[in-house]
Amino acid sequence: MFRRVALVVATVLPVLVGCSDRAAADATCGPIPAAGVTSADEWLGRIHQDPGNIAVAIDDGQGHSVGRRIDDQQPIASAVKVVPLAAYARAVAAGTLDPNERIAVADWERWYLPGTDGGAHEQARTRLTGDTVTLDELVSAMIRESDNAAPDYLRDRLGDPALVAAAAAGGWQDYTPSTKLGDVIRLLDPSITDPWAAAHRYAADPAYRDEVRSKPLPSLESQFAWADTTPTGSARQLTSIHRAIATGGFGPGSDIARAQLEWHQPPDGFVAMGFKGGSYPGILTDAIYLRRADGSVATAVLLNRRMPGPVWQSATAGLKEQEVLLGAMMDPDMLRRLTCAV
Repeated sequence: MFRRVALVVATVLPVLVGCSDRAAADATCGPIPAAGVTSADEWLGRIHQDPGNIAVAIDDGQGHSVGRRIDDQQPIASAVKVVPLAAYARAVAAGTLDPNERIAVADWERWYLPGTDGGAHEQARTRLTGDTVTLDELVSAMIRESDNAAPDYLRDRLGDPALVAAAAAGGWQDYTPSTKLGDVIRLLDPSITDPWAAAHRYAADPAYRDEVRSKPLPSLESQFAWADTTPTGSARQLTSIHRAIATGGFGPGSDIARAQLEWHQPPDGFVAMGFKGGSYPGILTDAIYLRRADGSVATAVLLNRRMPGPVWQSATAGLKEQEVLLGAMMDPDMLRRLTCAV
């Protein structure tokens, strides 16, 4: 049903230096490529073709940026997990959580609904074996495999005020905590009006848990319609919290959050790369930052909603939009081409 997003770094472009402001781009724009999702060029065409559903925010960290609909709210799927990560990092920095605390897998899995996370939990359990994991390992499953049980476990442990405060520390004001489990229960039972209460009941009541697990997934059409009603964020909000973590402006806990986000090998010329993306039916999100040795930080966010089924399936299999985002942070020519597309 749901598919997670892994970062593609094998075909990134070399680092170049140059100008890519709007005026320069307007003077050098050529034909926009045909729209599609099987190559970076096709993604440039797609971004150009669907402005109402694709938000983009790029800043190369060297004075050049491009954005479209950066303040508009759109469903962001698992990209939202950067907020519970930030709250966890603040709690560890404050000494109220111990990252080495052993957590029973059974307690983690009280928040797990099988068959609804694209196999992320099973992949995390392949990496993290045994009957217990450390709290830090549980958090790593939320970021690396995009496990959906971990953020609800953290919300329950930390409380909503901690999540709201962490988001605000990263520049994301008016954040509303969400629940992966509760939202999926709402998909299975549209009569649910309080997803967090439903998630709590699922975690605490084995009989209700069995009842929910017995419900069949609705049609793919229903899943696409549901995805469009899931929690939202803006490109600016995601950019702000990732940049704050990357630069240290987030405050205490920045290094702890970076250690979780920066598990990918960075491209040549950078000291680190942080990433958290996500995908629901018809939804594709990417939030990436690159850190340089001189302290400058490049950021890129793309939010795509209401993707037709075949397009979404092809896009989540290929992830070619990430070549555009990485290229635009590193290569002035790609940034110029993206500026033309938006």
